[in-house]
Order: sequence, then C-alpha cells, then structure tokens
Amino acid sequence: MNRQFLKRIVQYGVGVFFVALGVIAIIRSEFGAGAWDTVTYNLSELIDSTLGVASFITQTTIILIIMLFRKNLSYLLIFIPIVAISIAIDFWDLVVFKDFYPASILLRSVFYIGGLLVLTTGLSLMILTHFKAAVFDELMLLIMDLFHTKNVLFTRLGVELSAIIIGSMIGFIAGIRFGAVNVGSFILAIILPPLLALQLKWMKPLFDRKDAHHD
Repeated sequence: MNRQFLKRIVQYGVGVFFVALGVIAIIRSEFGAGAWDTVTYNLSELIDSTLGVASFITQTTIILIIMLFRKNLSYLLIFIPIVAISIAIDFWDLVVFKDFYPASILLRSVFYIGGLLVLTTGLSLMILTHFKAAVFDELMLLIMDLFHTKNVLFTRLGVELSAIIIGSMIGFIAGIRFGAVNVGSFILAIILPPLLALQLKWMKPLFDRKDAHHD
C-alpha cells in the first residue's frame, strides 16, 4: 500500500465522519432533515431502530435497485461507504450527542447551518478521493439514463423531492406525521447541490487524489 493510497483512505474516512456529523447536526436542529435523511429518521421511528440501521436499510435498498437495472456487480463496492456512514451516524447520535438537543432558535440555527457546511465538506472529501461514495448520485444517474435526459439540476431536484415524499409517507405510517420533514428539508433540497459544487471547487486543488491512481 503506497503513501498516496493511504492518504486517500484517511481522507475518505474523515469524509465519512464529517458526513455523519452533518446529518446528525441537521436532524438535531429540527428545522428539517435532508431529503434522504427524512427517510432514514422516519424509518427508524417506524421500525424502532437506530438511525444507523435505518440508514443502512435505506441505502442498501437503493443500491440493490441500481444493481438490478445496471446488472453490474461492481456496485457492491458501495457497501463499504454504506456500512461506514451507518456506523458513524450511530456514533455521533448515540455517543457524542446522546442527550444533547439544542433548545434555543439560535443554537438550532447554528446546528442547521453548521451541519450543512460539515455535510458538504464531508461529501467533497469523499468525492475527491475518487472512490465510490454516493448512493444517491448513482440513483440520479440511473434515472437520467432511464428517462434519456442530461438535465442534472431537475433530475437531482426530482430525486430529492421524491425522497421527501417517501419520508413523509413513512412518517404518517409510523404515526409521527411528517417526522423529520420540515421547511428546512425543502431548503436543503434546493441549496445543497450548488453548495456542494462550490465546496468541491475550492477543495479540489487541496484534496483531489486523482493523481494517486498513477503513483
């Protein structure tokens, strides 16, 4: 294992922990979780599980659907980040922030905005390692292929809004109504993609590990 590959693994691991921290911070704000995190949270309430277990179930279901259409076993590699993120989510939720819930509007706002920044930073770190990382990005690409479109913006928004609808349905079935779905969920669906693109732009010169393939 050469030094560059080891750096990519470390960067990837840091990215996983940042993503999980961002997810938990946003959920704790109670302003509205990210689109797919509403599915995770409401599903955890429905089946009485930890957020990590619900996240694993949600992402595993999606990747199995992708594999069914793509007929490509290489997608099995995505189970590595699925498991890692699920464990990290439970670490932040059950260990670090176990009994802490921000009460004031100001602190909740800090958790929401800070969580968004940490989440996109973590995603950027993972993406720039060029390892397989994003289940939901793969879902977006599959939908674009199925509908023969190259419109990333509208496809991504469609995927995000569909997740919010699914999360809401699960919430009502679980008896918690909308659950983690709130106004902030729709805000995230709109601003997360451009914010992620901005993060990638400034982080690319510092953390892009593409050249590691050739070391």
